[in-house]
Amino acid sequence: MAITVRKLFKNATILYQMKLIAGKQGLDRLVQWVHIIEDEDVSKFLHGQELIFTAGILNTGEEWFLNFAKKLYTVGTAAFVINIGPHTKEVPRSVIEFCDEVQMPLFTIPWQTRMVDMTRDFCHRIMKNDDVEMSMSTTIKNIIFGIGDLETQIIHMERYGYQREGRFSFVAISVVADSKEDGEVKIERLKRYAESIARSIHELYVAFSYNGDLILALVDYSVYEVENFIEKYLSITDKEVPKWQFYMGVSSNTRNIRNQQCNFNRALEALRMAKKQQRQEVYYDKLGVYKLLLSVEDKEVLRDFYKECVGKIEAYDKENQTDIMSFLKIYLENNGSPQLVSEKQYVHRNTVTNQLKKVAKITGLDPMDLEDRVKLYLGFYINDIL
Repeated sequence: MAITVRKLFKNATILYQMKLIAGKQGLDRLVQWVHIIEDEDVSKFLHGQELIFTAGILNTGEEWFLNFAKKLYTVGTAAFVINIGPHTKEVPRSVIEFCDEVQMPLFTIPWQTRMVDMTRDFCHRIMKNDDVEMSMSTTIKNIIFGIGDLETQIIHMERYGYQREGRFSFVAISVVADSKEDGEVKIERLKRYAESIARSIHELYVAFSYNGDLILALVDYSVYEVENFIEKYLSITDKEVPKWQFYMGVSSNTRNIRNQQCNFNRALEALRMAKKQQRQEVYYDKLGVYKLLLSVEDKEVLRDFYKECVGKIEAYDKENQTDIMSFLKIYLENNGSPQLVSEKQYVHRNTVTNQLKKVAKITGLDPMDLEDRVKLYLGFYINDIL
C-alpha cells in the first residue's frame, strides 16, 4: 500500500511552505517512501514510487539538474522536492518543462524548512496510512467471511470514511505464472497499477490476497467509474506488461456493506468464467443466462440436468470417437436452422437432418422442437460453468 502525492502535499503548503511548480497532473502518483538524495548515481538504487528531496549540493548547472530529474523519472520516482537555498538559487526552466511533460510533480521548499523534519513527518504519515489500509483490508475480509461481530467491524470502517450504505464493487484478478514466486511478484506489480488508478478516482480503496489471487474493493464507485477503472487498468498493463496473461472478474456494484459476501462471490464466479472462456475480463452483470445458472446453489441439480441431455452426447462421442457435440453446438448457434448449418459447414442438408435424428435418438430430445432445443442449449451453458 502507499499514499498519494496529493495527500502528502495537503497542509504542507502551510506547514513547510511547500510549493507545486510543475507536474500537477501527476499528483495522484503513489508514494511508498521518502529519501534525501544529492548524488544522481544513487538513483539506480531506488525501487520506484519514492518522494525525493534534494538541496542540489552537487549542482553544477542547468544540464546537471535536468539530467538528475530525468534519472529520477526513469526509475519511477513519484515526486521531486528541491530545497531552494545557497546550492540551488532557482529551478531551471528546462527542469520545470520536463516535469510538466512527464507529469512528475515538482515542488520547492525554502532553505529555512528543514528537510529532515519533512522526511520524518512524511515517513510517519506513510506508515500510519499503511497501518490504516492493512486494518481496512483485514476488516473487510472479516465482514465478507463472517469473522467477528459484524456491527463492530462496520463501525470500525466508518471511522475511516467507509459508509455502511456505500457501494462496493469487487474485482478478482488471477495471473498466469511460471512459479509461486513468479506469481507473487506479478501480483504485487499488478496491485501497484490498480492502486495508482483507483486512488486517482476515489480515495477509498482496499486490496487483499485470496487463494493466490488479487482482490480489489472499489468503494463508492458508479457503474461508469468501475468500467472506467477496468479500461484504464487494461490500458496501462497492456503498455507496461504486454506479455503477461491474467484474468479479471468484476462483481456487481451493490449497496450496503452487510451484503458483500454474495457480491464478493460474484467476482470469483466472473473470474472463473473469464478463465473458462479465455477472456481477459468478465463482468458478472453481463453474464446473461450464466447469472441464472450461477445462482443455483445445489450444483448437483445442474450436473444431473447436463447428464440428461448434452452429457449423453458427450458420452456417445467418447465411446464412438465421433463429434456430434460440435455439430449440435453449431446447429444451436445458428438458430436451429438446418439450411444455415448446411451452408456454413458445406454439407448436404440430408446430412444435417440425419445428424439431428441421431441427436434425438441419443438424448430423447428433438432438436427441431423449441422446448427441447432450449434444454440442449442450457446443457451447453451448464457445461461452461461446471
